Amino acid sequence: MKAVFRHCPLHTLVVFSALVLALSPVLAQDITKVAPAGIKVVFENDQVRVLDVVTQPGSTMAVHSHPAMMIVTLSPGTTRFTSSAGQVETVGADSKRGSGSYRPAESHSSQNVGKTNSHSILIEFKKPAPSAAAARKPSLPAPYKWVSENAHAVQYEVVIPPGGSVPQHTHGNHVLVVLEGGTAELTEASGKKTDTLVKDTAQFGGPATHSGVNTGKTPLQLVVVELK
Repeated sequence: MKAVFRHCPLHTLVVFSALVLALSPVLAQDITKVAPAGIKVVFENDQVRVLDVVTQPGSTMAVHSHPAMMIVTLSPGTTRFTSSAGQVETVGADSKRGSGSYRPAESHSSQNVGKTNSHSILIEFKKPAPSAAAARKPSLPAPYKWVSENAHAVQYEVVIPPGGSVPQHTHGNHVLVVLEGGTAELTEASGKKTDTLVKDTAQFGGPATHSGVNTGKTPLQLVVVELK
């Protein structure tokens, strides 16, 4: 019988197999596994996973993988990412509260190299970006302001003073990040309801059409990430 691997020395196969076995678990690691203390899963379905991530100065996360994602900053910090290929990138030093950034799918380790805690909301997109023809085209009226756009989503920001209102508008699937909280009365076709919005939190919302009024005593400041 002829040897099946006659063109491939046995020691080469052994080394290659060992490398695959060693690297596969690392590349497949989930951020919630490598840093469970600083990570909270806020919401997850078949489209997105929303994570609340807090890191302390000097803290590190071992190599983990993300799909394409958006990062909404709550407390700016400086983070050094080291990709699985060894490329180093330091980000966040000039970030502002409420800013959003998009990152493609990647595997990396990270370290908070700043002097303050970093607090962010991560929105991981679990499906490929829709084609231009199939993508939803989100549009929200004033006082919503368009901030940024990527292949998966559109980011808006809105500030509503006490007693202020927003006209009727329609959301698709979206993630709401609360920069400054309070209470809001929403009027939908089914009637009115009151929402309590807590500062520095995020929540997922499905398709909805409503108007709203800030019924609290302080301004509401919100980031809305509309999925395409």
